[in-house]
Amino acid sequence: MFHDYRKLFPITSQKIYLNHAAISPFSTRVTERLEWYLDERQFGTIDVFKKADELRNKTRNLLARLINARPENIAFITNTSEGFNHLVNGLEWQAGDEVLVPDCEFPSNMYPFLNLERKGVIVKKISSPDGLVDLEKIKAAITSKTRLLSISFVEFSSGFRNDLQAIGQLCKEQGILFSVDGIQGVGALPLDVQACHIDFLSNGGHKWLMGAMGAGFMYIAPELFSRLHPAFTGWLAVENAWDFFDYQLEFLPDARRFEYGTSNFIGITALSASVELLMEANPGKIQEHLFKLGEMLVEELEKIGLIFVNTKDRHHWSGIYSFKAARAEELFEELKKHQVVASLRNGLIRLAPHFYNNDQEIEQVIKIIKKFYK
Repeated sequence: MFHDYRKLFPITSQKIYLNHAAISPFSTRVTERLEWYLDERQFGTIDVFKKADELRNKTRNLLARLINARPENIAFITNTSEGFNHLVNGLEWQAGDEVLVPDCEFPSNMYPFLNLERKGVIVKKISSPDGLVDLEKIKAAITSKTRLLSISFVEFSSGFRNDLQAIGQLCKEQGILFSVDGIQGVGALPLDVQACHIDFLSNGGHKWLMGAMGAGFMYIAPELFSRLHPAFTGWLAVENAWDFFDYQLEFLPDARRFEYGTSNFIGITALSASVELLMEANPGKIQEHLFKLGEMLVEELEKIGLIFVNTKDRHHWSGIYSFKAARAEELFEELKKHQVVASLRNGLIRLAPHFYNNDQEIEQVIKIIKKFYK
């Protein structure tokens, strides 16, 4: 389906890269865009603020389209953790308020909320064995004190894709803020923040979005916007920013109020090209392709005793395929010897292809693993 895109990824000539849940390789589209930016800074305009700002706004529009949001509800951040810190520190909290978080979350979606415990906020961890989140356990954990639920689009270890639409509907009915860590899904899977009733989404750009480290985005729903006060501010967060001696703290009327200083323009430049490419490829078609590759992995690897930790219900599938395997560390090293890039997470072999990976690569990985266990 995506054969013609493989030439955009030079990594394919050297390795079988199945580690997009950790970090993605750059496409030539990204490196070409970065070269443009570097040339401008080195030989061209030098002061590229105007050009970079135009590109930033174009990228904001692309990201809004990607998740079915409006551009004015998108702000650029450096990473997922920063986004959650904006959320945690921008809301008013009372002692006794409760936050619900599954106990299988990546730390970016846990530590900012644990930091609220000093204010008397109670963080309730929802038991999620093997990284599989149970909606019924979420329902059972809700009390009259529950203020917010924060969960991943896709769980980083298991690859379990949460039913955001069902969870979002539950939160809406219960009057609970719904916060999502999108980094392990956005770019590879379709997401509609409005259909899912998502109030807040934080998303780094270097995994499935295939951008650079240090550049991501957050989404703030219109209903949340008036309740979320900027915990940090600076000259670019206000009206009349270029009137340096005005000193009127009048915040911008949209999510740009959270972009309080000079952005990581080089990171946003990379993100602009990577998101353009993903939109061109179409997340719906990317998902279909990843499920096909995943079916190959699950069917063949389970024949030789590896255990797929996710459910067989494709409604909960993603681009991450994690397996319990005997001698997992040795297998991980064997894959490296054969130039297969994967991850070893919590004793699991995690394989995470993207849209440019093909059947032949997956067949080769299966062959290597089968030979290892002979």
